[in-house]
Amino acid sequence: MRRAPTIIDVASYAGVSKSSVSNVLQGKETVDASIRERVLKAIDELGYRPNAGARYMRQRSKVLGVVVDDLTNPFHAELATYIEAYAAKRMHSILLVITGSLLEHQSSRVKSLIEHRVAAMMFLSSPGKNALELVGPEIRKVFVGIRMDQELSIAVDDSAGTSLAVEHLAALGHEKIGFVSAMLGNDPNVEAARFKGYKHGMQVAGLRIETSHLLREVGNPKNEPRPDYQPILKQFLMRKNRPTALVAALDRVALEIISAADALGIGIPESLSLVGFDDIAIASHSRIALTTIAQPMKDLARLAVDSAIDGPSGEADGRPLTSVALPPRLVVRLSTAPLPTKR
Repeated sequence: MRRAPTIIDVASYAGVSKSSVSNVLQGKETVDASIRERVLKAIDELGYRPNAGARYMRQRSKVLGVVVDDLTNPFHAELATYIEAYAAKRMHSILLVITGSLLEHQSSRVKSLIEHRVAAMMFLSSPGKNALELVGPEIRKVFVGIRMDQELSIAVDDSAGTSLAVEHLAALGHEKIGFVSAMLGNDPNVEAARFKGYKHGMQVAGLRIETSHLLREVGNPKNEPRPDYQPILKQFLMRKNRPTALVAALDRVALEIISAADALGIGIPESLSLVGFDDIAIASHSRIALTTIAQPMKDLARLAVDSAIDGPSGEADGRPLTSVALPPRLVVRLSTAPLPTKR
């Protein structure tokens, strides 16, 4: 089998140096016209084909890295799908890695993306310090759906979202409104922002927050597996003087609440109104019909990809914007209802 010609063969055939051939391949205008003609003739007569890998190393990468903790989280899965679709429109591809919420996996996955020479990294989950420090300044970082201090973050206004949820429930006559943030322990900034919005909504409505109406998960260690939430939620729903309405900090836990309530014979919304957060696809299913706070996933994906490729857009006080907060939207379905009147 005949050996494929190399760049050295082209240089020898054309009677020029290897660097001259390389300059012609890169389209540099400084190459003498006669040398360019000889090199192109040699390439044609030898049937030389530049190595795709070598071209990739010389050109700016068209690959964007995406880092996510848990792809079984429907919100992350759907957001990643939109990111891939919009990246393709921008003539880029994505390389997605899953860390499984394990710190050692975070570092190894980030190293893998660096080795693949990605142009930028989009983090859909809060990364650990060690993993973040691996990313040099030559690789742009974008945090999508989460907020990181001093970093380019594109997310929904979490606090405004849960405040909207409380406003909706209070308008239905509910006063005992609880808050559940289980499954958000790995994203403490998101959990804190959504709890802040819940507190603000309760304050505006003139309602008292009962400690027994709260089920928060704050700072779950990333190396520990997630607990079984069903026993935890059932115990919460079986408390005396339980709330008549709940704000779930994400749709995923709202679905778990529905399952626990079904097992206990608690009707939704007859005995318990429920608002989620995210508006994942299954939330609109007729058997779920979850009232929820919708995140504009398509806009998140578009802005994230544009920022990863082009850098942050817009300026504040002469400096590039480092944080973009998109407005949330209340989607009312069948999981909320007016507080039943006592007879």
